[in-house]
Amino acid sequence: MATLNDSSPLTPVSGSFRDPSGAVYTAHDYVLRTIQTCYAKHWEAVQDSGFAKIAVEQGFLLGFTEISALENCWKTIKAPRLPFISYPYEWCFGQFKDAALLTLSLMELALEHGLILKDASAYNVQFVGKQPLFIDHLSFEVRDPHAPWKAYLQFCKHFLAPLALMRYRNPACGRLFSLWIDGLPLDLVSSLLPCRTRFSPLLQLHIHTHARMQIKHSDMRKSAAQACALRINEQVVPRLCKSLRMSVQDLQMPTQATEWGDYYEDTNYTQNSAQDKVRLVWRAASEHCGNFAVDLGANTGVYSRVLAEHFMWVLAADFDHLAVEKLYAGLKRDNIHTIIPVVLDLMNPSPSLGWAGQERDSFAQRCQADFAVALAVIHHLVLGAGIPLDKVAEYFFSLLKPKGILVLEFVPLEDSQVQRLLATRVDIFGDYSLEGCATAFGKFFEIHEQSQLTESCRTLLILRKREQVGVI
Repeated sequence: MATLNDSSPLTPVSGSFRDPSGAVYTAHDYVLRTIQTCYAKHWEAVQDSGFAKIAVEQGFLLGFTEISALENCWKTIKAPRLPFISYPYEWCFGQFKDAALLTLSLMELALEHGLILKDASAYNVQFVGKQPLFIDHLSFEVRDPHAPWKAYLQFCKHFLAPLALMRYRNPACGRLFSLWIDGLPLDLVSSLLPCRTRFSPLLQLHIHTHARMQIKHSDMRKSAAQACALRINEQVVPRLCKSLRMSVQDLQMPTQATEWGDYYEDTNYTQNSAQDKVRLVWRAASEHCGNFAVDLGANTGVYSRVLAEHFMWVLAADFDHLAVEKLYAGLKRDNIHTIIPVVLDLMNPSPSLGWAGQERDSFAQRCQADFAVALAVIHHLVLGAGIPLDKVAEYFFSLLKPKGILVLEFVPLEDSQVQRLLATRVDIFGDYSLEGCATAFGKFFEIHEQSQLTESCRTLLILRKREQVGVI
């Protein structure tokens, strides 16, 4: 049995309080999960059956080792700390679908070993680059072969419901998860889906009929009693899993175009200016290489791939679902493991959510990068959303570790993309200039380098985070 060989301070994970079976703590580069005696029978079955070993070997479950137990617990396991924790409302359609299929694969593997998945929460899945990985080691228990699957409703609310809305209404519907962090209400989803989905046998069963049954048995005491008394054939649950897998696999990303999904086919860069921009970003990244970089406004990930040459992990964030979908598909196609795609609206980044506003951390809390690039986004934030330059600078400051580097592309008023943006707006942005940008960002960053792009009116600024705000 391994032991801890360092004295790194342990921080409780605020979102782990709901599970009485154990708690989660983070350290610098690892995570500890305590296991209480109430879960002992199930954990021994998970280990002795060989399920855990196979799940880790197949890349379904986050690897772990058992260490000497911490105080006040039965056992303790240690796992590597992931580079970034994303939430379901930050996933594109393809990520949602792969997370759902991973959850079903683990459920099917558990059934083969006399176990069952007691918790089908989407939050139990994380993306390590393009790879979905199940991280909750205490989500399995010994199966009663004649009992129903208690997590069936949760799977429908966490996976099938958002996928159906993203498929039949709009990919942006995935963000509804931030309003209902315990899963989308099936009655609401049923009412929002188009009538033609009622002719889909699988969606009719798992969404529409399921929603009606919930309404019919809305008295929780009666429905709980009925569920406890229900005895089923042991093949019902495996058949249910097969049906859910077919439901998920049948859902495909709708074909559509968005303004930014085809951004690189509609820009005002010449070939020389585009190459110059890549060269400058590559050089800055090579001079400040490290562990974790973030590409703000990544689109389909052209510059994320440049950063991936110099950083262990790159977070590629963009608000356009189609762009992130293309990025994710490209990572899978090219077998790139170190870029993590997320859907993020910089004008309204993910806030702290859940119980007491502390169960799910904000994007800024989770993203503490060594290096950030914000290319061709400043004009959208200032001119499009009306956010003052100093507010933009302050937020970018919050995303970086001490002495972190920011590469910022300034797009001036005379740029054709800005003119298009201002076509229906009155220019009220008197301080929007390169000088105004330098002044606003200078309160939070030291300006190390300033380069105008070849054959372009745009300027690339390389900035270092100040130790003290406002000290120039």
